[in-house]
Parts: sequence; C-alpha cells; structure tokens
Amino acid sequence: MATKTDRTAEIDKLEKTFGEACGIYIADNNKINVAQVTKLRANLRKKGMRFIVVKNTLARIAAKKSGKEVIGSYFKGPTAVVVATHDAVAPAKVFKEFQKDNKDLLAVKAAYVDGAMFNADEVRKLADIPGREVLLAQLLGCLKAPMGNLAGVLNGILVKFVRTLDALKEKKGNGPEITTNNQIILQRR
Repeated sequence: MATKTDRTAEIDKLEKTFGEACGIYIADNNKINVAQVTKLRANLRKKGMRFIVVKNTLARIAAKKSGKEVIGSYFKGPTAVVVATHDAVAPAKVFKEFQKDNKDLLAVKAAYVDGAMFNADEVRKLADIPGREVLLAQLLGCLKAPMGNLAGVLNGILVKFVRTLDALKEKKGNGPEITTNNQIILQRR
C-alpha cells in the first residue's frame, strides 16, 4: 500500500495534469490487454496526449483541487484518463479510431472539453468535428472569397474605364494613347 506522501504526490501530479488540460476524457479501462493499451498510448503520445490509469479516489481529489470537480463523479470502476493539452477534440478522434478495431473496449464515460461536460454520445459527435487546422483553413477561405470578389469588381471598373477612354480616342482621333498594360500616355502636340 502506498504511503501518505506517495498518495499526496500522486494527487499533486494529477492536479497539475488536470489543471493544464484543455480536454479530459474518462474511459472504462475494463477488458483491455497490455498490447492494446501500449498501441493506444503510442498513438496518443504521437499526437501530444497522455493516457493515465488512475486511482478513483485520488483522481476525484485532484479534480476537485484543480477546479474541475464536475468530473469527479465519473471516477468509478476501472478508469483511464486521456489528457490533451493542445487540441481538446483530438482524443475523441483517437477513441473513435480505436473503437473501430476494438468494439467493446475503452468505452468513454464522459469528457471535459474547454469547460463543458460531454457524455459518451456527445463525445462521438465531437469526433466528427474537423480538426483545428481544417476549421482555420475554412475560415480563411470564407474571409478570402469576398476580398477576391472585391478585387475582381474593382479591376472590372478600371478595365471599363480604360476601354471607354480608348473608345473616345478612336472617336476623336486625338487624345491619350492607351498601352496594352492599361497605362495612359498623353500625346503632346
């Protein structure tokens, strides 16, 4: 049995981990073998996340101390926690991918993402949300399209103006000379 100092150190470590996390996913850690856990941990580690098997009592205390006590009620039975510090939705995608091959293993109990609680069904929906980079690219595309349209309209106005000047020149026979790159050159007499 761990000593009180060991338990206190574990609580402090979990408190720090929970405090720094933008996404905390709580899963049932039942019936999963070592090979599957090792593969999952490696996959999570590549994406900057951590997989932690926790003692429920210590995890409840750490959650309360970190200000995320709402997750404390989910620490029952064999429990594993996946913690994300950068992309809060990424663990949902990893769980979805893992459960394609392992149907009944590592069922998600709940998730705490950016201050909001999500149940298991909502976590599945989170997995379908595009990643941060994709969303930013879509936003940039939405912002870029109106600017491109404005540039096209302004260019059309300039072209129309130049063509009008060219038509006037043709009609009068004398006037500014318009070059192929739309520069106006005044003729001197």
